[in-house]
Amino acid sequence: MRYLLAILCLVSLLVSLGAPGEVAAQPGNGDVQRFLETQPGPLKQLREDGRTAASIIESAAFYYGLSPQIHLALLETTAGLLSQTDPGDEALQSPFGHTGPLGFAAQIDWATRELRAGLGPYSRPPTLRFTDGVTLTLTLDQSPEGVAVQRFLANGRTSTEWRAAVERFGEVFAAYFANQLVQIDPSRPPGENLPTPTESTRYGFLLQPWPAGTRVEHLAYFDHVYPTVDTGLPGNGYVVNYLGQGGVQYDGHDGHDYHFPDQPIGTPILAAASGIAYARTHRGNGVVILHDHGYETVYWHLDGFAEIFAGLIDRNTGVPVRAGDFIGTSGRSGFVRGTPHLHFEVRRYGRQVDPYGWYGPGPDPCSAYAGCLPSVWLWHASLIGTYNFTPPDLRSAVPQPTQATHAQHGPPATVTLNPPADLLFAASFDGHIVQEVGRGFAATSGTARFEQGRGSDQALLLNRFELDYPTEGNLNLAQGTMSLWVNVPDSYPQGTIPRHYLLATSANPGAAPVYPGTLALRRDQVGPEGGPAWVFWTTADDEASRDLLAAPDTLAPGWHHLAITWDAATGSKALYLDGTLAAATTGITLPTEVGSRLHIGRFTNGGGPSNMILDELQIFDHAMEAEAIERMATALPEDRTMPVVLTERTIRLDTNALAADGGIVAVQLGLNDQLEDPQPYYDAYRWTLEAEPGLHELSVRYTDRLNRTTIVTRTVLIEAENRDRIWLPLIVW
Repeated sequence: MRYLLAILCLVSLLVSLGAPGEVAAQPGNGDVQRFLETQPGPLKQLREDGRTAASIIESAAFYYGLSPQIHLALLETTAGLLSQTDPGDEALQSPFGHTGPLGFAAQIDWATRELRAGLGPYSRPPTLRFTDGVTLTLTLDQSPEGVAVQRFLANGRTSTEWRAAVERFGEVFAAYFANQLVQIDPSRPPGENLPTPTESTRYGFLLQPWPAGTRVEHLAYFDHVYPTVDTGLPGNGYVVNYLGQGGVQYDGHDGHDYHFPDQPIGTPILAAASGIAYARTHRGNGVVILHDHGYETVYWHLDGFAEIFAGLIDRNTGVPVRAGDFIGTSGRSGFVRGTPHLHFEVRRYGRQVDPYGWYGPGPDPCSAYAGCLPSVWLWHASLIGTYNFTPPDLRSAVPQPTQATHAQHGPPATVTLNPPADLLFAASFDGHIVQEVGRGFAATSGTARFEQGRGSDQALLLNRFELDYPTEGNLNLAQGTMSLWVNVPDSYPQGTIPRHYLLATSANPGAAPVYPGTLALRRDQVGPEGGPAWVFWTTADDEASRDLLAAPDTLAPGWHHLAITWDAATGSKALYLDGTLAAATTGITLPTEVGSRLHIGRFTNGGGPSNMILDELQIFDHAMEAEAIERMATALPEDRTMPVVLTERTIRLDTNALAADGGIVAVQLGLNDQLEDPQPYYDAYRWTLEAEPGLHELSVRYTDRLNRTTIVTRTVLIEAENRDRIWLPLIVW
C-alpha cells in the first residue's frame, strides 16, 4: 500500500495510493486514450502538432518512469480537464498555470520533469517556498509521489492556494482512481515485465537482409516513443530503443539503419523472408515485401533494383521472392540521414513494429501510439550468435552503452562555471562526447575511440563512429566562429569520396549536387588548385550561392588549429590555419537555414573515416577578429586542475549529461558536500552562493531514469563575500 501524505502546516491530510477499490479504468501506458474516452472533458479530442493528448501524456510519463494517473489527476485538479466539457483555451494552453511554458505538450513536459525530480534522491527533507513568503519543510516519511506532487503544486501558489490544491488532488485521485496507482518502474532489468514466450513462438521468421559475412554497423534504431517518420509528424524529443536505452539515433525513426563499411553503396540486399515483392521509387528506391500473417518488410535507400523487377518498378505488380533472394543494392537514394545505408522496416497490418521486440521496462510504449503494435522478437533462431540477432535474455549480459563514461555506474556528465557570454557550444572530447557548453544532447552510432589529446586529456578519433549535436541554440547563422584543434595524420585513408569532413550540417542532405542550406568544413584530396586543400563550404538556397572557400593544405602531421568565421550581413567568410588568415571572401549569400544536427567527422551523405583526431571544438555567436583567433591558436591547453576563481556572487553553470538508458531526470547542486534539493534537468542554471572567501568544492549530481548517479566536482576560489544561497534554472520557453 502506497500513501500520499500532504503536510498542511500543522494538519496532516492522508491520501492513500494503492488502497483497494473499484475503478472503471486504470490508465497505464497504452490506456490513457481509453480512459479519456470515458470522460466528458476535451482531452479525448485534443491534438497538438498531430499528436493526441493521450500520446503526449504517455510518452512523457513512460520516459520519466511515472504513472500517467498522476498527470491526469493533476490536469483535473488544476484545470478541470477531465470533468469540464468546455474549460476554455487558457486551461488547455496552460493547465498547470502560467509559471510553466505555454502549450499543452510543453506544460506536460514541464510538469513531468518537475514531478520526476521531486521523487529524489534527497539529502535532507525538501523545503517549499510559496509566493506569500511562507516556507514549509516536507517529511520524507511518505511516498515519493506524495513529495513530488506537493512540490509541483507549490509552483506559483501561496500557501493557502497550495493547501487547497493538495486537498483537491487527494479528492480527485480517490474519485477517479480509487487511490490505486499503476507503477512504472524503469529500474527493472530488461525483459522482466515481458511474458515468457513458448518455444514455438519465441523466435521469428526474418533472416538477415544481407549476405553472410558482410560487415555491418547499426546506425539507427526503432524509436519506441514514438516512430513518426512515415507520418511526417515531428518527434517528441524522447528516443528509446528496444532495450529501453536512450541517447541513440534518432527521434521518430520507424525502422533500423544498417551501414556497410566495406561497400556502402552496392552491397547486395536480400529478402528477409518469402513473400510478394514490389519495387517503388517514392522518396528513393525501395522494395516492400508482403508476407503471411499481415507482415511486410521495407528496404529503403537502395542504389538499384534486382533484375527481377525489370519493367515492374512502380507498376504495383508483385514479384514472388524467397527468403535470401537478391532484391537490390545498398545506396543513398531518397532522403538519407547520415551515410549510405539500408533502412529496414517491419510493419504488421499496416502498423509499425520493431523486429527486435521490446526488452525495456514495462509494456512497449509504442503500443500507445496509433501507428504501432506491440513489438516481439522477429529474427529467426538460426541467426542466434551472429551480428546482433541474439535475443537479449539469451546473451550473457545485455550490451553496455557504447558511449564512454566518466563514472562506472552513472551517466557521462560535465559542468562548466561562468562560460564566456559569447560561447554557444564547446566540446573537449575528454574521453566522452558530452559537451561542456551547449544545449541538447549528442546522438551517436557505433563505438567512440579516443586518443591522446592536445594536452593531458583525450580527444576524439574521427573514424566510422557517428556523432552529431543539435544546431538549435548552438549555432548562429547570422554570424559566428567555429574553432577546433585537429591532429593531422601522416596519411589519409582512401574512400569512395575524395574528401574528409571535420564537421557539416545540411538542411537538404539528399539534394545532390547542390545541397541547399549547407555549412561544412572539410579536407579535399584535390582542391581548386589541383592539390590537397582545406575547404569551407556554404550553400544558401540555390546553386548560384554555392561557395567553396579553399586554402592549400600545407599542414604537417601533428596538432593544428583551424577556424572559420562568417557574417551574413556582409556576405563574408574566412578560413584560418594555425591562427593565420588563409582564405577570405565577401559578397556571397550565406545559408539562412541548415540541418537540425551538426555532424562531426562526416557529411550527412557520406565520407569515409579520416584518421584525424579532434579536440576542443568551440562555436561562438559572432565573427571573431583575426587577433582573437590568433590568441586561441597560440593558447596553451587549459589546466583543469586549477581552481575556478569567482569574483561575483552569482555564477552561471552550464550542465550537460547523457544517459544511455533514457534521460537525466534530476540535478542537485552542492557546495562542500551539502547538496540542495533535486530539481529538473536543464542546460544551465544561475546560482548565488553563500560561502566564506577561500577554496570550496562545488558539485553537481546527475540522476538518470534508472536512478544511477554521477557527481561532477570543480574546485572554486571565492574572492568575494557571498551571502544568500539560491539557484534558478535558465529556462527558455
